[in-house]
Amino acid sequence: MAEIGALITWSQNFTNSAGADADPTVVKFYLREEVDGTELEWTYAAVPVEGTDYPTGMNAVVKDSTGDYHVDFVTRKAERHTGRWRGSGTIFQASASTVFVRHSLIELAEP
Repeated sequence: MAEIGALITWSQNFTNSAGADADPTVVKFYLREEVDGTELEWTYAAVPVEGTDYPTGMNAVVKDSTGDYHVDFVTRKAERHTGRWRGSGTIFQASASTVFVRHSLIELAEP
């Protein structure tokens, strides 16, 4: 569980049929903020263009090494966030995970 404003990292390891790390031809990451239905899409690009390969104001998909990718996302809303990875072309794989985001537990002290 995370709070609003927390940095969440979604990561994915793609492998070939032999289990070795491998890069798909196309790597996509989708994020759905479940309560209001907001859907965002990222596409890996060696030189990403904001607003084209990833949503404006967000971080791009980063390739860490062969087969390993991640996206950093700063939570904006208190709700369930579901991230989905999809590799296609030379490697076909998909996975999904969900993070629950809550309002901050910080309370302001009365003067």
